[in-house]
Amino acid sequence: MGSADAEVTVTYFGSWKCPYCAQFSTGMLSQLVTDYVEPGTIALEFRNLAYIGGEPFLGPDAPAAGQSGLAVWNAEPASYWSFHEYVFQNQPPEREQWATADQLVEFAQSAGMSKTEVVRTAIQENQYEDALRATGKAASDSGVNSTPTLLIDGTTINPLGNEDRTRRLIEDAAGQS
Repeated sequence: MGSADAEVTVTYFGSWKCPYCAQFSTGMLSQLVTDYVEPGTIALEFRNLAYIGGEPFLGPDAPAAGQSGLAVWNAEPASYWSFHEYVFQNQPPEREQWATADQLVEFAQSAGMSKTEVVRTAIQENQYEDALRATGKAASDSGVNSTPTLLIDGTTINPLGNEDRTRRLIEDAAGQS
């Protein structure tokens, strides 16, 4: 999300199944978008952490949720952030295995995606397994081991309870301080 001309890219490592990511995504994130993404100060990318240490993170269904996000992004990028917002606003409890093809297709439909069958196909065929595992490795290489975590100019931070420091890191990276 944001301008390709933004000088700073902030990477948000999150999990579709993480209740803390839902809290961040439905709260503070919208203000960061308003304050920094919309004016072109930063670009924001979401990287789903479906695996940590090679194992599914937050349940065996976590990779399916990751498959769905990548399917939406690759098939209909204009629908991606609506899907992102919808899933986090309607996220079932973490302990439930809710990330099924049927549930994720329903979320994609509710978020306004028109090509929802690509979500089912991605999950059934495990199309983005390599990408999900690569994200897990990139997260590990960056020192990320929990969600939500923002990577800002080489520094990682959990934005929950750290809004002022998060903003300082963004502003420092963008040369605004």
